[in-house]
Amino acid sequence: MPEPRRSRLINSSRVIHQLWIEDQLSRADLSTRLALTKSSVSNIVNDLIVRGIIMENEILDSSPKGGRRAIGLMLNRDYFHVIGIEIRSDSYTTIAVDLKGKVLFSETNQKGFTANTFKQEVCQLIDKVGNQRYGTNSHLFGVGIGFSGVIDAENQIIYRSVSLDFKQPFNFAKEIASQFTFPVILENDANCGAWGEVVFQRKRNLKNFLFVLIEFWKRYEVETGLAQPTIGLGFGFDGKIYRGSTSQAGEFKSLFNNELKSEKQVLIAEGVAVTEDEQALRAYIREICKNLAFLVNTLDIGHIFIGGTIEPLQSFMPEMLNEELKANSLTDADSSCAIQFSSLGYDAVSFGAAALVLDKILMNLEPLQGSALKQAVPLFHLLV
Repeated sequence: MPEPRRSRLINSSRVIHQLWIEDQLSRADLSTRLALTKSSVSNIVNDLIVRGIIMENEILDSSPKGGRRAIGLMLNRDYFHVIGIEIRSDSYTTIAVDLKGKVLFSETNQKGFTANTFKQEVCQLIDKVGNQRYGTNSHLFGVGIGFSGVIDAENQIIYRSVSLDFKQPFNFAKEIASQFTFPVILENDANCGAWGEVVFQRKRNLKNFLFVLIEFWKRYEVETGLAQPTIGLGFGFDGKIYRGSTSQAGEFKSLFNNELKSEKQVLIAEGVAVTEDEQALRAYIREICKNLAFLVNTLDIGHIFIGGTIEPLQSFMPEMLNEELKANSLTDADSSCAIQFSSLGYDAVSFGAAALVLDKILMNLEPLQGSALKQAVPLFHLLV
């Protein structure tokens, strides 16, 4: 790609990104924010207006120094939509959102996924949701996919997934993402939940937080058929998702489970279903809270988001977690950590999967040289 064309595409992406962050700016504001000449900004803005990506809005007040009143510019939220998908062993949830996070469509369907059929089934699913229309002129920004497993997000490789029975590495970028002209990006489910909080609450400038994903439908005991809850953690430090040195940050096993090679995250008495026994559920959540308290106090985390199957937990988990935070504290002081249930609840993962697409396309403004995500260079698939 010639350098002038490459620079024009990147600067167009920067304009779109800035309007996404600040909602409405004038041409002069964009010139100042992006350190671009006024003529460059005007040329880019005029092109984006013709394409329908940007709209002229109300007249903005002049600066305190006076001068001409400026025309405000804002993104046409109806121009784009993003798809997020959560894949489970027995079902999937798809969600479509616009650039502001408004949910345009959401549905959950029963369908089994396993490692053996993963490529065929997921490609068919992406084809299906990618061809659906969410508005007359809405363009698909990209598709994000989240599920439970150890995932190298940088290289888009699945290393392991108990729920989907992945035991050998699977190159998602090569086998699936490369089949589509738009970005298709994979992420661990708990990290998807964290992405949702980072991206769609970007104006709050979240720094250090923990996203706790608790779900009761992803795994079942083979012998008994009882639901086995799954717990995943997503860490946000300095507004970025932390994956760890081997992409396994957030893989949870209770400190109280000392069984070697045990795949159970929390030990549960044989024949007990925590989804049906409230006493067992409270004991289960108490153990999780003890583990979380150690992490939160040690890392001085300021905010905890809880997503997934939150309805059975809402009446008691915040109080229980505060108790454990205080018990784990050296000062015996009440914790200053804010505890909040994700407003998306059941859709937290699929919503966050959509959010990670926005982050990759709108927040990462330079081409990802040598990366498996090079097809997700900012907006190139829409601006060419």
